[in-house]
Amino acid sequence: MSRALVPILLAAIVWSSYWFWGAQNNLENIHRGLESPANGSTEIKYGLVNQVGFPNRYDVTVNNLSIEDPIGKKIVTLPFIQVLRLIYKSNHKIIIFPNSLSIYDFNIKWENAKASIVEDTLEDRLILEAQNLIVKEEKRLSFKAEKLQISILYEKLGEIKPVIINFAGIETENKQTKFKLHLKANLNLKVSPTLDLSNFVNTIIQPNTWVEFNEENYKTSESFLLGNQKFLLSSSSYELFK
Repeated sequence: MSRALVPILLAAIVWSSYWFWGAQNNLENIHRGLESPANGSTEIKYGLVNQVGFPNRYDVTVNNLSIEDPIGKKIVTLPFIQVLRLIYKSNHKIIIFPNSLSIYDFNIKWENAKASIVEDTLEDRLILEAQNLIVKEEKRLSFKAEKLQISILYEKLGEIKPVIINFAGIETENKQTKFKLHLKANLNLKVSPTLDLSNFVNTIIQPNTWVEFNEENYKTSESFLLGNQKFLLSSSSYELFK
């Protein structure tokens, strides 16, 4: 009986050593991305970083995360963010978001918010999903939707694809009608052609972004700012955000 346990114990020791070695490398990569984001125009501040997940995963939690522009203005503020991946699949990460965060002056609340990021040789893919979305800005904006999905495909050697944003279960002002909304935004990914959190945030505030509604014959008559980016809306569409 004791002899039968020897190979099991040896396998457990080898796997544990492999996990701890990989965990150290994974944590170093996370710290490297936080300390030296690919886009040098932003600064990332953060608190405690911890990692669990033995024996098959690396689950990293970064607490009190904020991304700031060169003059110290906060772009994104999160109480925490989690980066999860399987030990044997380093190119696929799951990002878990808190139920509340802020982007510039916008306060966002949602549930079950998570993003899947797959980095391949020829393309990177990002899909973000959340439920019961509420976006508020003190002065004029309030928006609610039951479901949100954001899809980004970045082809490294070919055409840059637009980001697709889908809302479902949008509430009207009287809360009696719910409907869907489909947006398409052309992002300037050539400025920051990577999918880490800091560059993703910088990408969506680059100039030359446009928003296309899937309804016909819209005329642009209203707008609002997100950072330095103006979003142009028709009068009827703007009613959703008032």
